[in-house]
Amino acid sequence: MRKVEIKQKKIFVGSKKVPLISGEVHYWRLNPSYWKPILEKVKEMGLSVVSTYVPWDYHEYKRGSFDFTGKTDQTRNLKKFLNLTRQMGFWLLIRPGPYIYSEWPNDGIPSYAYKYHRLHPKFLALAENYLRHVTKIIKPYLASHAKGHIVLVQADNEIDPWPDVFGHQYGLSEKPGMFQKFLKNRYHGEIQLLNQLWGTSYQRFEEAGPYIACMMKNERGLALKGDKELKRNLDYFEFKYHYAHQVADWNVKMFKSLGIDVPVYLNLYPFFYAHDWARMNAVSDLVGIDLYPSGELAEDEHEQRKLIDKVRYLSSFSRLPYIAEFASGVWHARHYESGVLTPNHYRLITLSALLGGIAGWNWYMLVNRDNWYMSPINEWGRPRHELFAVFKDLVSIAEEMKPYDLEKLTNIAVTINPIQYAARTMPADSNILTALYEADVDYELFNPEISISRKPILFYSGNQWLSRKAQTNLRRYVESGGILVAFRNFPRKDDDFENCNILDFHEPSRILFEFKRQFTIDLGPHCKTDLTSSVFAFDSYQGKPIKVDFQNYGLQTIGYQKKVGKGSIFHLGVEPGKELILNILKYFKINLFSHSTTRDVKTALFKNKNSYYVVAVNNGKEDKSVHIRLTLPSGKIKRMSTVDLSTHQVEEHYFRMHPALHFDIPRKDGKVIKLKFK
Repeated sequence: MRKVEIKQKKIFVGSKKVPLISGEVHYWRLNPSYWKPILEKVKEMGLSVVSTYVPWDYHEYKRGSFDFTGKTDQTRNLKKFLNLTRQMGFWLLIRPGPYIYSEWPNDGIPSYAYKYHRLHPKFLALAENYLRHVTKIIKPYLASHAKGHIVLVQADNEIDPWPDVFGHQYGLSEKPGMFQKFLKNRYHGEIQLLNQLWGTSYQRFEEAGPYIACMMKNERGLALKGDKELKRNLDYFEFKYHYAHQVADWNVKMFKSLGIDVPVYLNLYPFFYAHDWARMNAVSDLVGIDLYPSGELAEDEHEQRKLIDKVRYLSSFSRLPYIAEFASGVWHARHYESGVLTPNHYRLITLSALLGGIAGWNWYMLVNRDNWYMSPINEWGRPRHELFAVFKDLVSIAEEMKPYDLEKLTNIAVTINPIQYAARTMPADSNILTALYEADVDYELFNPEISISRKPILFYSGNQWLSRKAQTNLRRYVESGGILVAFRNFPRKDDDFENCNILDFHEPSRILFEFKRQFTIDLGPHCKTDLTSSVFAFDSYQGKPIKVDFQNYGLQTIGYQKKVGKGSIFHLGVEPGKELILNILKYFKINLFSHSTTRDVKTALFKNKNSYYVVAVNNGKEDKSVHIRLTLPSGKIKRMSTVDLSTHQVEEHYFRMHPALHFDIPRKDGKVIKLKFK
């Protein structure tokens, strides 16, 4: 027996390292006579790991009868596919459900089971019966066995309560159910406490109903009139988180009880309305997110930043930051919206994910199948040449770069509160995140509810409310020597919307200007920022004031810096822009390890024991001549050699001051440059 485990951003099978970069191949949707030619092309691309679903609905060809050996149809011959992938030297990720979605009828569930929600006792009994059958087939192929090659097993798929399908079973309509039981437990059976926080007058928990707002894209939903309705809305999302967590826990434990002794993982939506990623991570060996960006990130001006931020947040708690489904090709109907997915698109999204700190990914789908188009390999094992070459190059870059062995260099952290985004109380186009993005400032993104940052400076990005635990963690961060920067939004209430100011921020006395007005913030030598904004002004504060001369309005205090323990709070009553962000960092002498002065070009610097790597991505609509300034921990550097990991072109560089890079990047494209210093 061999131990299979996740550590150091990799899977280890015994002492052998298995980097987690793979592609999805659905055996049951392909002619078995083409399985081998298809897998040969996957190998030619450079991949040694493949992934597949196992569809319950298809393998149970009639109720109570299962076929995993092809006796009813060769496409059902899971055993043959397992043997073939093992013989060809592949590692395998297997995803037996119960749910698979995958554009399959009933999302892969037999119709007799589909009518029950995922925690319904009848569904659990039926799902357990299926899992007993499928695990008997896959257990001999687990990598824990001497000749096994299955390194990961996925439990269920994108676990979602689906209130539109099963809401009546949860108590979201007329009859009480799980939702009301959840509330009773959450409020310790005290209906008076629920009424106090919700602003209601229920006599029993069975009467309580959800208040759901602002869920649909481009729809404002119900207006939240105050803290009471907002609390009701948040409790609904907490119920969804609780439900998904319970489903995940049941599935993971079931697989392990059935003898699955390799890591069991979960795949999650790339947003927060159904899952709390960190909670799901706690009940599994690994979580990965499913990312399906629009063609060339053209959905809106924030899409690239949001993609990178999702990876940044995942990296803050995951042992192996992983994209469980990374768009490769497109499903039927979506192709009308996406158009043709270009070679540049794949370089753009993959290098953007690498910039965020991703360690592994699974291309979904690597091979075409029914209801899916424009993958780099078609159903007959023939490459789509303009795409195949790009995927092969990206695999080669990953093999050389080894993202799973790299440390990202940044001195900056930013807070995130996932449920604020779920309930749409925090805009996706956050001013602080947008300003950091426009300034090409790389950062760590973390949730203060679950951890404390170790970076020297931390920007608060969130709403006016934050849990007492999170506020306490931020206080500890500052007291231990950190710098906390906040703007007009700062924590002043807890998540029950009771007044709570553990960080001891000062309240502004008034808001200046009905309309935005231009003024200059002077933080010191070379730190002047012209800004146009309405302003919070302070009459009462501690510490060093930050003043601005508004001429007719006189000299006004628009912020302050004060000591808290070994650290400090820096609070400005304005909304930030990129120049202000850069000047704050300059004021506190915070280094940017890589910084592009070229518009639309974003960068990050990574290091391992021997080398540095710069990832630079051009999300602009035109080709760019890029200038990147580097600041390295190793001090003064006079000579540097660079290698472009796509072209393998080597250049020697000599400089007097700070090292810098100059090169061209085509539109919607990027580069990885390896650096060596002499």
